[in-house]
Amino acid sequence: MQDTRTRLHRLIEERLDGTLADFVEKRRAASASWRSIARDVTDATGIEISHMAVRGWFGDHGEVAA
Repeated sequence: MQDTRTRLHRLIEERLDGTLADFVEKRRAASASWRSIARDVTDATGIEISHMAVRGWFGDHGEVAA
């Protein structure tokens, strides 16, 4: 299966303990907003990311968008 993640997505995952999908899923399950998740990603990795990027990758259900 081909890796469809962007370079930014892969760089973020290199700096997280676990996958970005797991990171987002846990926060969405706790009703976190996309903006809040983007801030959490920035805080955890030092990489600034927009809420629209996170939402574009994971959609409204916390699943990786194809």
